[in-house]
Amino acid sequence: MNAASERSFLSRMPEPLAAAALVSGEEAAWEQADCAAAIEWLRNEGYAVLGTELWLLKKGQIVSSISTIGNPVLYCTSCDPLDDESWDEYVQRFAARASEIVATFRFPEDSLETCPAYFNLCWADRKWFQSRGKFVQA
Repeated sequence: MNAASERSFLSRMPEPLAAAALVSGEEAAWEQADCAAAIEWLRNEGYAVLGTELWLLKKGQIVSSISTIGNPVLYCTSCDPLDDESWDEYVQRFAARASEIVATFRFPEDSLETCPAYFNLCWADRKWFQSRGKFVQA
């Protein structure tokens, strides 16, 4: 697979956002400083952010746990739609929450990490949900 096809799922995204993404397969992550712009673009395009996962790039490998003096720490979030929530409300609610989560992230006090934090975003459109029986009505 070439670099162009690896990034095809980002093809609708503005070039600066797509170029800033750390891509692994069909998943993408952005550094903390760039992530808010990616979330805002997804929100404006009507995509729901389903969750976030911290990625660390260590020696060319993506690691999803934070090394600490104690035990490894995972940092991930998810957001399911509420029963009475419209599609637009869901999109807006977790985009705001994901932005807050990313903006306020700090490594734990006993962290041994020195590399930048990337945030993998998982997102889907309404059609994906509708294929699973959610948000079928307008």
